[in-house]
Amino acid sequence: MANHLRSASILDLKLALTCTILSPSTKGVKWIIHYLHRLLDANRAFALNGRGTTNHCPMALHALHEMGASSRQLQHFFDHWQATHALPSGEIGQGEDEIRFVRLRQQLTTRLATQGWQPTFETLLARRLSPAGGAFHPLIRFACALENGHVGEQAAALAAWQCRSLILPAGEAAPSRDVASLLAGVSEQWEGASWQGEWITERLQQVAEAPRWPGTLPRSLVESSAVLAQLAEIALRLYWQTGNFTVLHMVTGSRAAILVGQQLPGEWQTPWQTLMWQAVAAAYITVGAPALRSQRWPDTTGLDWERVLPRALASLDDHVIKLVHCCWRERETSPRYLAVAARAVGLLDASSGKA
Repeated sequence: MANHLRSASILDLKLALTCTILSPSTKGVKWIIHYLHRLLDANRAFALNGRGTTNHCPMALHALHEMGASSRQLQHFFDHWQATHALPSGEIGQGEDEIRFVRLRQQLTTRLATQGWQPTFETLLARRLSPAGGAFHPLIRFACALENGHVGEQAAALAAWQCRSLILPAGEAAPSRDVASLLAGVSEQWEGASWQGEWITERLQQVAEAPRWPGTLPRSLVESSAVLAQLAEIALRLYWQTGNFTVLHMVTGSRAAILVGQQLPGEWQTPWQTLMWQAVAAAYITVGAPALRSQRWPDTTGLDWERVLPRALASLDDHVIKLVHCCWRERETSPRYLAVAARAVGLLDASSGKA
């Protein structure tokens, strides 16, 4: 591991040399994407799980890059993650889950290099692997990898999806009108429910195994044309209401689901949307299914992304980085995203919503 990671620490020199042979009009863009890809390559030395956490490093690096991070900022975050959270990858001295992940990632890297990611994704879709598996992290990691075009990260994400697999039983209840009515019905039956376990994945598995879960979930949604957008909007409202850590993953996971959905052929849209609203419903139950209240959003006058982004770029909190990135990418959709991002970086008071 030490030798592999040492290569990342000398990227500045190598990339400076690369930069000198690029034309002035392209060298900046090519340099920084090349730097990102080299750090993602070096990330292979990290295990799927770190010290008390999932490996968020590649997702945070992608988010930082998209928000305009410099090579120095990318390297700083990588070094921080390596020193504080990372565990070594590989097959020596590792548990069965890590060994399986390493082998599957290698197999998929070879497969994706010749076939692309679609055949493997189609298999996962047919197996009904939930996007909530691994607490939405494989989904988010995969969406990042699709955007930055890193095949190794695409393979790692699809491998993680299978190693952290979750299959939710199909619903048996009457169809719901839309996402709002779906969650309202879930709340009526599950509000206040509590679950054992420290990890999101543990609680999701308990919901999947609950005898009354299939009877809670509708068979389908009547209005399904904009399901993913509805999920993203409601997840954001619920996060503003609760500030809950699991709901944060629903916010970033819902946006990732939209990005993935944009890459899928038409015949895959309905099964993908179904898996996603089922995933959100299950995650909603794990946090006690609180009734969604009318929201009072703050006045964001005086706030702008020029104030928010520098704080996110300077942050070493991977969840803050990913949440602000999600909001920044959706900034044209609603001013609510600015409010959520500003609160995440400390520009709005968490309790009152005041600047």
